[in-house]
Amino acid sequence: MKKRIFCIMLVMVAMFTLLASCSNKNDDTPSGMMKIGSEANSYSLYVPTTWEEKSSTGFTSAACTDKSNISVQVMAVRGIFTNGQDGYAIMTNTDTYYEMNDYFMKEYFPYLESSFANVELKESYTTNQSFGGSTYTAKYVYTVAITEVKDEESGKVYVPGEEYTIMQIFSAHDSSIYIFTYTATTANYNLHLDEVNLIIDNFKY
Repeated sequence: MKKRIFCIMLVMVAMFTLLASCSNKNDDTPSGMMKIGSEANSYSLYVPTTWEEKSSTGFTSAACTDKSNISVQVMAVRGIFTNGQDGYAIMTNTDTYYEMNDYFMKEYFPYLESSFANVELKESYTTNQSFGGSTYTAKYVYTVAITEVKDEESGKVYVPGEEYTIMQIFSAHDSSIYIFTYTATTANYNLHLDEVNLIIDNFKY
């Protein structure tokens, strides 16, 4: 149940950011970018200075002017173990998965499919991927069509039928899975890919 809640919350936080700053500078900050998130984070995340930080408890996040957004969430696991020359295994509290695609296809994506009526996996990249220098990484792109979303705090029901395209990178590092998420309406998804790829390229553990 905790895994299901985590998975749903990760996607919903990104989409509510769409539907609805501060910056930390240091000498390592790339030109035209700013560091966001807590100094206590186990990673460094930089976004363009034109974006606005939207971080909340458990998430480091930022959005651009049309509310397309990125976030990073860290999920602790029991361990990450080398499995042969190139393979690896991820041990969670309930199971062991052989490489990231095994975790995504058997645990993460099924929860998405059971939580949203219209989820479609569009792209998957499970080899030769890297995130922050970790090659224990896989990337996925999928769409979610929301039929109705109600914000319990404001009571607003958002326009049904909106489709979102979501890119997620899952990367194993130091007994944790780092999940990078880029969320945009399908109409706006390609508009920010250059900036998002720059954010990904400058991510550091």
